[in-house]
Amino acid sequence: MDKRTVIAIILVGIIFLFFDDYLRWMYPPPPATDSDSTAVAAEDSQFDTAAEKKDERPYVAKEEDYRPDHAVKEEITIADLLEAEPHDEVFITVENELFRVRISSLGARLVSFKVKPNGRYLKEEVELLPMTDSHRLSFRFWTYDGPVETAEIPFDFRDDYELSEYKYYLSEGESQKIEFISRLDSLRSLSVIYTFRGDDYSFNCEVKGTGLESSWVRDYVEVHWSGGLAYTEESSSKGGFSGVGMSESYFSQAYIYFVGDELIELKVNNKKTEITDALDGETRWAAVRNKYFMTALIPETQNAISGWMESIYDSSYTSKDQPNRLGVGLRVPIKYGLPVTPIRVFIGPLDYKIVSSIDPTLDETMNWGWAIIEPISKGILWTLMWLRKFIPNYGLCIIIFSILVKVIIWPLTRKSYQSMSAMQRIQPKVKALQAKFKSDPQRMQKEIMKLYKAEKVNPMGGCIPMLAPMLLLYPLFIVFRSTIEFRNAPFVLWITDLSKPDIIFHLPFSLPLYGSHVTLLPIIMGITTFFQSKMTMTDPSQKMMLYFMPVFMTIIFNQFPSGLTFYYTLFNVLTLLQQKITPPPSRTEVKTT
Repeated sequence: MDKRTVIAIILVGIIFLFFDDYLRWMYPPPPATDSDSTAVAAEDSQFDTAAEKKDERPYVAKEEDYRPDHAVKEEITIADLLEAEPHDEVFITVENELFRVRISSLGARLVSFKVKPNGRYLKEEVELLPMTDSHRLSFRFWTYDGPVETAEIPFDFRDDYELSEYKYYLSEGESQKIEFISRLDSLRSLSVIYTFRGDDYSFNCEVKGTGLESSWVRDYVEVHWSGGLAYTEESSSKGGFSGVGMSESYFSQAYIYFVGDELIELKVNNKKTEITDALDGETRWAAVRNKYFMTALIPETQNAISGWMESIYDSSYTSKDQPNRLGVGLRVPIKYGLPVTPIRVFIGPLDYKIVSSIDPTLDETMNWGWAIIEPISKGILWTLMWLRKFIPNYGLCIIIFSILVKVIIWPLTRKSYQSMSAMQRIQPKVKALQAKFKSDPQRMQKEIMKLYKAEKVNPMGGCIPMLAPMLLLYPLFIVFRSTIEFRNAPFVLWITDLSKPDIIFHLPFSLPLYGSHVTLLPIIMGITTFFQSKMTMTDPSQKMMLYFMPVFMTIIFNQFPSGLTFYYTLFNVLTLLQQKITPPPSRTEVKTT
């Protein structure tokens, strides 16, 4: 391995480590606007306090004095429902083969949502709702007395209270409506209706009512998700470098997607509360994600007219990484006193097939890397998923994939070895010219180039063919780090999860870059890198790099997913075998590349 190749690998490693931090530095979140001042001023308060001050949030429209012609000041208003005697709380549990959800009649609120094991990346139930008092899914209407949140209204479930808990199980093809109703008087009522299906992670939520045409003072309703999603993964970043062994807050983001393929993003803010203004435009959906799961709000029959995002700061949380308190909201037009469309709510895994089946544009929330390598990342994932149809172990799929890649680039690597062998062969002549013209660098360079031309040797011939495997390295890093397919995917022995480092023991301290754990695959990879470099070294003066490179790779890969490290280690072994069985070229075989 010559000096240029070593430098290229080091540069790629530096890109892995610092690119995401570079993006955050180059494209920081937009500063808070004047309308954000109230929310930002509350950043030192606890999350619950910030959530309670919903009437102060800057995403409230600026046309607050607008009143439709049909709005009437009523003696008994919808806002009076908030002051009603609290009803006995009733819980409804709906379960299908994919999830179990629990809903409270107080606010028609989701209080628990657990995705069930699927035998692949879900080995046990996973709770996706944080243990907070946030409203999560709620509708906000505007009356003369101010905003009314459905999450704050005490609802009735059915007309009796014989039970405090109702349970429904839905099989494939079945559906179930769950209706919560709150009556203002004999002529007016407000209902929140959920519709669940037996074979779908998504469900519908809509607001119905009677006699409400004159109750609202704005011509839209705000449907929003607040409180974020629970963190579900054990962080691998304890004591590690923030750019590689990242905590789950790194992957947590909120999104607004507009018709016309415009995606706006907001990451968790670890320093303050951040709430965007309402972003006007025909809005297709809004979503919040953590590392492997997502919730999305999708208007069913008509797009929303605008959307907003929020990141609520929780000052009671002492870690440097904030919990996921991201929220999103949509403004949906009102017609005849009711929203014009139900909202389809998706809560489930960031599985490419599942997400795309809900809405083809939802895969925009998935991380594929830079735009130029996105097709490569998707191609790698598709290939490995296709192989798994025939081979029920992703570790074996990686072996087959490595062999396929090696076969495809065999001609390129063979040319690289030929070029490096040719460089080794003429090295004595190069040394002689360097000694002869050491006092005249320009003449020395000219004579060396003449030698290359006479011997038909391209000094870059050993580097260019190596770019192909290097181009695969970052897409593989993205695929193994960010896609749920490899979550809980075991291989053999100590490799129990290809999406995480293959930790064999933890250290009682943390080392810079390396972290606080020791993994075995990077050590094996470092050894194979040493022997590979030794076999391809063309210049004895590069001996220091022979030892530096394996140590550098071992340190960097210590926090990489074991699936990526296993691929790279296996690729090194295959490269060593190729070097052994590829005969050195004769002089006539060496061509100018």
